[in-house]
Amino acid sequence: MKTIRNIIWAMIAVMSVLWFAMEPQLFSSSNVFEWRSAMIQYSGILSLMLMSITMVLAMRLPVVENWLHGMDKAYRVHKWLGISGVALGIAHWLWYQVPKWLVMSGVLARPVKHTGAGPAGNLSGIEAWVRGLREFGQSLGEWGFYLLLVLLAVSLWSAIKYKPFKLSHRLMSAAYLLIAIHSVLLLKHAYWGEPVYYITVAFAVVGSIAALYSLFGLVGRRNKHSAMVTSTRYFPQAEVMELVLEPDTSWQGHKAGQFAYLRFGDEDAHPFTIVSGSESNELRFLIKELGDFTTGLYERVRNGDAVTIEGPYGRLAFDLDKPQIWVAGGVGIASFFAALEALKTKARNNNVHLFYCTRGVDSHLVDELWHLAHQENVSLHVIDTLKSPRLNAERIAAQCGHLNQYEMYFCGPEAFSKTLKKELEACQFNIERSYHEELFVMR
Repeated sequence: MKTIRNIIWAMIAVMSVLWFAMEPQLFSSSNVFEWRSAMIQYSGILSLMLMSITMVLAMRLPVVENWLHGMDKAYRVHKWLGISGVALGIAHWLWYQVPKWLVMSGVLARPVKHTGAGPAGNLSGIEAWVRGLREFGQSLGEWGFYLLLVLLAVSLWSAIKYKPFKLSHRLMSAAYLLIAIHSVLLLKHAYWGEPVYYITVAFAVVGSIAALYSLFGLVGRRNKHSAMVTSTRYFPQAEVMELVLEPDTSWQGHKAGQFAYLRFGDEDAHPFTIVSGSESNELRFLIKELGDFTTGLYERVRNGDAVTIEGPYGRLAFDLDKPQIWVAGGVGIASFFAALEALKTKARNNNVHLFYCTRGVDSHLVDELWHLAHQENVSLHVIDTLKSPRLNAERIAAQCGHLNQYEMYFCGPEAFSKTLKKELEACQFNIERSYHEELFVMR
C-alpha cells in the first residue's frame, strides 16, 4: 500500500508542477481574483484526476488487481481516492463561490470582467464553439457536483441498506460524466496545447470510458459463471450459513484466500470468501448474518437454486513453506478453512498456529475446524470473546515464541487489525514485510 500511496503522490506532484508552469506569476500576485482563477483550475484538475482513477479501479480489471496485489486493496484505494476527489471538488466549489459572496457582501470590490480567452475574432472555429459551451459546462459541473455529494453521503452512511448503496455507486458514474464534461469545457484557454491540458483531457477520456463501462453493466461480465446450490447448512450460535455450489465447466478454479461475488436471482451480487480448497470440484462459502441481505439468507436459498458467480478475486496468497500465524476474526475464518484445505497438498508443516476469535462458539463449526487442524498438524487456539479477553500480540507471542520467524496472515474486522498491528509494531514485528491481511470491505 505504501508503494501505491507514493505513486499517487508522485502523480499529484507532476500535475502540480505542470499547472504551476502555466501560472508562474501567481506567488508574486496579491490579486484575490487572480488566485481564485488559478486555484479553481488547480483544484478542478486534481479532483478530476483522482476521480478518473477511482472510475478505473471500479472496473475490476485483472490487470489492476495484479498491479495492486488484490481486489481488496483496489477497493481501499478506490474508496479513499473517491473521498479525496470529492474533497478537492468541494475546495474547487468554494474557490468559485466564496469570492462571489464576498463581492455581494461588499467585502471585495467587483473585478474587471476578463474571460482569459482573448477577442472572439481571434478564436478558431473549434475554440469559439468550446467557448460558447462554457455556460452549459458550468451548469453540468454544478449539477454533477451536487449529485456527487448526495451519492457520497449515501455510500458512506452505514445505516443505508445495500441496494441503495449499490445504486448510489452506479449513479456516481453519471455524476462523474457531468463533471468530466465540465472540466474539459472550462479549462483555461491559456492551458490549451500545453502538457497540463493534454494530460487533463486524457484523464477525462479514460475516466469517462470507465464510467460508461460501469453504467452499461459491463463490470465483471467476462468473469461470470453459472452454478447450482447443492447443499446448505446453518450454524445458529455463530449465525453463519454454509453454502455449497457446483459451478459449471467455465469456472477455472481458485486459490486459498480468494473471494467471489454471488448473485441469487434478481438480487445484487455480494462478495464472499471461498472456503473450499482449490482441488475441490465444489465451491463452499461461510456467510455470516451481518446485514439486510445476509440476514435470513439460509431461509431463502434452496437446493437446486441457480446462482451466478463472478470471480475469483483477491491475492491473499499463503506462503505455506514458511512458519505461519493465522488470525481470524469472526467470519474471517473462511479464508483459513481454504488454507487448511491447501495444506493437504503440501508436506506436513509443524509450525502453523491458527487463532480463531469469535463472539460465541458454535460447536459444529468449531468441531469441523478442530478436525481439519488436527488432520494437518496445525495448532488451533479458539478465543470466545464472550468469555475471554481479546487476542493481543503478547498472547500470540506466549503461544508461538519469537514472532519475527513467522509470516502472519489476518482476516477479520478492520478495527481488530489496526489494534493488533500497533501491538505487533511495539514488539518489533516487521509489519511491512511479514503481515498480510484481507482488506476487503464494501463500504
